[in-house]
Amino acid sequence: MARRTGWSLLAGAAATLMVAGACNDPQSPRPQALLGLPDVGSLAVTVGTSGSNTPSGYTVTVDGSSSQSVGANGVATFIGLAPGDHVVLLSGVPSNCSVSGANPRTVSLIAGLVAATTFSVSCTAPPPPPPPPPPPTTGNLTVSTSTSGSNLPSGGYTVTVDGSASQSIGTNGSVTFTGLSAGNHSVTLSGVPSNCTVSGSNPQTVSVPAGGTATATFSVSCAAPPPQTGNLTVTTSTTGSNLPSGGYTVRVDGGASQSIGTNGSVTFTGLSAGSHSVALSGVASNCTVSGSNPQTVSVPAGGTATATFSVSCAAPPPQTGSLTVSASTTGSNLDPDGYTATVDGGASQSVATNGSVTFTGLSAGSHSVALSGVAANCSVSGANPQTATVPAGGTATASFTVSCAATGGGTGSVTVSTSTTGSNLDPDGYTVTIDGSFSQPIATNGSVTFTGPSGDHSLALSGVASNCTVGGANPRTVTVPAGGTTTTTFSVTCAATGGGGGSGEVVGQGQIGNGSPTPGSDATTFDFDVRGDLTGRFTATDYADMHGSTPASLTTDPVADPATSFTAYRSSSSACSDPTHGVEVDAVGREDTGTLVSYTLTVCDNGPAGSGSDFFQLSIPSQGFGLSGPVTSGDISKR
Repeated sequence: MARRTGWSLLAGAAATLMVAGACNDPQSPRPQALLGLPDVGSLAVTVGTSGSNTPSGYTVTVDGSSSQSVGANGVATFIGLAPGDHVVLLSGVPSNCSVSGANPRTVSLIAGLVAATTFSVSCTAPPPPPPPPPPPTTGNLTVSTSTSGSNLPSGGYTVTVDGSASQSIGTNGSVTFTGLSAGNHSVTLSGVPSNCTVSGSNPQTVSVPAGGTATATFSVSCAAPPPQTGNLTVTTSTTGSNLPSGGYTVRVDGGASQSIGTNGSVTFTGLSAGSHSVALSGVASNCTVSGSNPQTVSVPAGGTATATFSVSCAAPPPQTGSLTVSASTTGSNLDPDGYTATVDGGASQSVATNGSVTFTGLSAGSHSVALSGVAANCSVSGANPQTATVPAGGTATASFTVSCAATGGGTGSVTVSTSTTGSNLDPDGYTVTIDGSFSQPIATNGSVTFTGPSGDHSLALSGVASNCTVGGANPRTVTVPAGGTTTTTFSVTCAATGGGGGSGEVVGQGQIGNGSPTPGSDATTFDFDVRGDLTGRFTATDYADMHGSTPASLTTDPVADPATSFTAYRSSSSACSDPTHGVEVDAVGREDTGTLVSYTLTVCDNGPAGSGSDFFQLSIPSQGFGLSGPVTSGDISKR
């Protein structure tokens, strides 16, 4: 009975809660005592909903765990709650309704009392649903190409819809045009080369469905076009002062060339249709080509393209240069006091029998050079005086070759011997030359005899391997007695090569000759780097020796062309005024014609770059070919 009474009291308390509930909510009545339950409290949650489109109810949750459903305008009661703060949440509120005040909110309970809180909800009618979208009025068009045959165009084609919108398309590809109005459209394939044909209609008419995709296919067949050629006319227009008298040279694609006047034109015929490079060369330093040089010109098949070079020239300022005069004397009884070199009948300098002098500050242009003081037993070969052209800012050269005869009477002989010691002796012996003209081969340990006029004679031993050294003077002067015989011995010492090759290196880049390195000029260019271990590279180009439109060239590069090689490196040369400044190299090279030839390179490092005192010589005995001269541009360096 006592337990039933307790529950009855609790029910009575709950009834009292709904009438007189209270909490710390300022809008609710003050809390009333909950008789019979001194250790717990109760909570009455009231919900009031106004407006339209109200929901049927919500959910009330206390402390995130205890929940009750409540009507849109109703009360939910929670009993037996511990005294203290509790979090009350009203959920299930639709989006067209809003709760005024805090949600969730905190309500404080006092033991034995009933707390209350009220949620006020206002609802509005939701907006009407949007109207359905209109049916589509546009569609797409996919265009495809299928190309077969040969010589297909590399750039593809162009497809155009209704004569306006265009897209590039590959030879075998597809593109899509979107957003086209539903209905008929015209589709055209263009950019089809002349060797290709489109089968079927072009343009085509295609019906594009609303909301869908139509297709159009072009089938193209291509054939190899016949070879076609055209012409190219090149014109020059030159203005200003000091125009070049010799005109210029015009070259197409680095090959075929023609001379052209300062104001003239030339035509190249039979060129393949397409792009070609056209270059104008031989332009004087006081002239400038406006625009691109070279130019790129497109030659049409069966037609003629044109290229024009506009050149403007200005009068150059007065300029000066230098002139180096050298003397080379051979024979017997050489003139002991040398000679005198005179320029233009005025300025003079003494020059040794085998030496050189330089005249500086000469006006650019032609000058007369005379060699005088030549002994009666000596004669100058070639013109004396000579005419030399001095370049502005550069150095010209004039060489006089003098031969002297013995002044004594009768004839005699000289026996030349060689004595070679050491290791790795030169297997093919040497060559001994008298007076720079008569030569005989001589063994590494042997002797030869020359018979001729008595008097002083010059003897030189050459062909000495790079690992061998000649003791004493080389060349040397001997006196041949009339009716008698004199002797001289060259002592040669050779070092073991050890398989690793010799030491030393000679490097050179520049040219001999005074002209610019253009076809037909007297220029010979060189570029080499040769080492004592017989490695390196060498190339020389002779612009005076033309093979058609290509200047003659000779190249040795054992890495790129194993058939070429360096066979000997000698770290001195009798061709130099100081043999220790010279290097001789024997090699096998390939000519521009593809022929392999043996040759000898002789160079002298006589001074710094630009001094004009270095010397370059190239000889090909099998062809009887040789060229030599001072280095007029560039440098040779013996290391």
